[in-house]
Amino acid sequence: MAIHAYTVSDFRENLKAITDDVFDYNETVIITRPKKRNVVMISEAEYNSWQETLHLLGTTANQEALTTSLKQLDHQNTHILTPEDWTNLKLQDDDTDE
Repeated sequence: MAIHAYTVSDFRENLKAITDDVFDYNETVIITRPKKRNVVMISEAEYNSWQETLHLLGTTANQEALTTSLKQLDHQNTHILTPEDWTNLKLQDDDTDE
């Protein structure tokens, strides 16, 4: 991932090309402003990815579940579910919620 810095003037002059590069090449752009009031630009897809990561790591329970899953994966202690298995598990969960 490339990071480029532009002044506000340069950014204004090259807005289309810069925003195309952010989207097309997943570049990060820093728009430098006086008094270190800089702004960072990323693509919407990158922003959404960061938000999802923040959500997944947002609670201790989620962090522990992800850590456990990664350990299982590392030790190949996994079980692959078919779509039918997944549906049956979901139905069982729905029955216990009532």
